[in-house]
Amino acid sequence: MPNHLKPKKLIVGVLMGGPSAEHEVSLATGKNVMDNLDKTKYRPIAIKLSKNKNQWFLNGRLSNIIQALKSCDIVFNALHGTFGEDGRVQALMEYYGTRYTGSGITASALAMDKLRSREIFKLAGFCVPKTLKIKKNENYKARLNLFITKITKFPVVVKPCSNGSSVGVQIVRNNNALLKAIDEAFKLEKKVLVEEFIKGREVTCGVLDPALQRPDASSKKDCSLSDEAGNFLTLTIGGVTALPVTEIIPVKGHKFFDYDAKYKTGHCWEVTPAQIDETTREKVQKIAVRAHQLLGCRGYSRTDMILKNDSIYLLETNTLPGLTKNSLIPQAAKAAGLTFSQLLDKIIDSSLVNFN
Repeated sequence: MPNHLKPKKLIVGVLMGGPSAEHEVSLATGKNVMDNLDKTKYRPIAIKLSKNKNQWFLNGRLSNIIQALKSCDIVFNALHGTFGEDGRVQALMEYYGTRYTGSGITASALAMDKLRSREIFKLAGFCVPKTLKIKKNENYKARLNLFITKITKFPVVVKPCSNGSSVGVQIVRNNNALLKAIDEAFKLEKKVLVEEFIKGREVTCGVLDPALQRPDASSKKDCSLSDEAGNFLTLTIGGVTALPVTEIIPVKGHKFFDYDAKYKTGHCWEVTPAQIDETTREKVQKIAVRAHQLLGCRGYSRTDMILKNDSIYLLETNTLPGLTKNSLIPQAAKAAGLTFSQLLDKIIDSSLVNFN
């Protein structure tokens, strides 16, 4: 085919790095995206943001924000955490008229603030952990004591209000450990959450928007996928597909799905699809879809939950879940029959629709 008749490849700027504590995870996500974008469809370029946000690099060369964002047809947002996932970089990209993957400004900001999103989830009727928000340099000791003695009890979880990848999260069992954990969390962020510890099974569920479709069906038709035994793996509701549920079982001394358990091979068992009954699976998937919709997310998201007895506690929704080789969304997509390259296609396609 003559060159002038060949379809033009979409230039995809993979934005990675950034100022958050998840800088290295973002670089890993970015590299994995770069390596797996279908080169017959896309021409990927690397856009790296320094930790102090002052330097932008385009394919390894020092650039600036305008050149970087104008160099591509769409930005694949592979940032995580502060600045990348809280609506700020989304606002910059919209200011410069740049199309990008993932959720918009408002949904990103809401999901990133764990307390604010939980308030929305609670209003919608979902179970959430009892939570206290404290701020650095305020006199919070009396409220903290009331929370620990009257509202919940040890152990409790301490975490920065708006960090991801479980950075700064600790489970503490006494007052001395509590105060130390709070001080350490304040080094990462000025707002910290203290929440009741829910002991149960950790599960997570990814969502794709728009829905997966049958290869032989019309483009308007939703579908659910099942395994060889006839058990449904995905659930489609209102044009949004919940991927297979994953159960996370930390090992090697990890008390929960912390940073090392997430990103170091062999530090947790990730079972996809989760070995849970069909009724529970469907409830988890419906919650993931509803959380995605309540926050106004688009493209994709992943919602974390705890199963305890007959209750499902909604913890948080991630608008830019990791896409590293060890990440959970790619594993769930694979269980639903999607290669990683096909998953990237769907994320990009959904974003192009949103900006057209």
